[in-house]
Amino acid sequence: MGNRIKIDDIDAKILKILLSESRTSFTDIAKECKLTVTAVRMRYKQLWKKDIINGEKMIINPHCLGYRHIADICITTAIENEKEVAKLLESKQYIAGLIGPFGHYNFIGKVALRDLNKLHEIIEDLESNRFIKHVDALIWAEAINIEFPQNLIIKPLSRENERKSNHRSALTNLDQVPLEIDEIDRKIAKILSESSRTPFKKIAAQLGFSSKTVMQRYKKLRKNLLTLSTITLDLNKLGYNALANLYLKVSNRSKMPEIYSQLLQIPNLIVIIRLIGSYDLYCAVALEEFDKLFEVNEKIRRISGVETAETFLTKMPPSWPLNLFPSLIDNEAIQPKYWPTEIARAPK
Repeated sequence: MGNRIKIDDIDAKILKILLSESRTSFTDIAKECKLTVTAVRMRYKQLWKKDIINGEKMIINPHCLGYRHIADICITTAIENEKEVAKLLESKQYIAGLIGPFGHYNFIGKVALRDLNKLHEIIEDLESNRFIKHVDALIWAEAINIEFPQNLIIKPLSRENERKSNHRSALTNLDQVPLEIDEIDRKIAKILSESSRTPFKKIAAQLGFSSKTVMQRYKKLRKNLLTLSTITLDLNKLGYNALANLYLKVSNRSKMPEIYSQLLQIPNLIVIIRLIGSYDLYCAVALEEFDKLFEVNEKIRRISGVETAETFLTKMPPSWPLNLFPSLIDNEAIQPKYWPTEIARAPK
């Protein structure tokens, strides 16, 4: 179907292992798959060659860097003004991850903030442009533990022959003190956020430190800053042609743990984000075909406590899981314990 590339169950198993932990050694993968190390290495290279794997990332926790608040900035304009608005948004360095059209909106981008009061300034700044009709903001209640790669079905593996590991992720502690890291930590984190399987020996040689020092720093960073070590996939190559974006309103937030748990029973539901504002939850479901959307909507409709659900279809992003916040590592070379209140400068 479409751009789908046929793989066997061994390839699928390798992908699942590396989605959960991209630094898993070929030796450990070989034991798990009952293959030789050479065979695993060859299969891994082939998955890259086929563009199924297109990255090795470590996902950054923005809260550790003092960015306590993430928000989606949702922009409405006239269709004939979209080109002008797109140019404007690309010039705003505080906006990252710009997409559109999306649902009711022409554009949606993300901002990372140290101080939520700055959100009002951003909205005022954007709405001062004569081409922008209106700006809405959806504030995230969390920015880590939002991806669920283990919930992705990679055929020919089925959900039944995978280990049941779905559970509600730990809640974000917005009041945590920003992690104190120095320039060495920052450089290690930067390298691994872009290439997570980089050997410690290579990082050490690049930075001029011992492998032992790099390993010690890495262990500290993995506790807080580097929350997920994963490969990124082109899901189109695995047969997923669209992304269902669901915004849910919950009637009773005290039932959120039960709702969260039931959502994770839906196959290919790969992202859940708790929101503050018009909606309580955002979910993303990878779809092979349009008919699957009806199944997803029916399962959500049956979840007790879900009051309303709005669904918007978009193209599958070229790379998933998304790596949204690596640029924050570069911002002002990481500040000490107390942070100034200013807008995060993210790349266009």
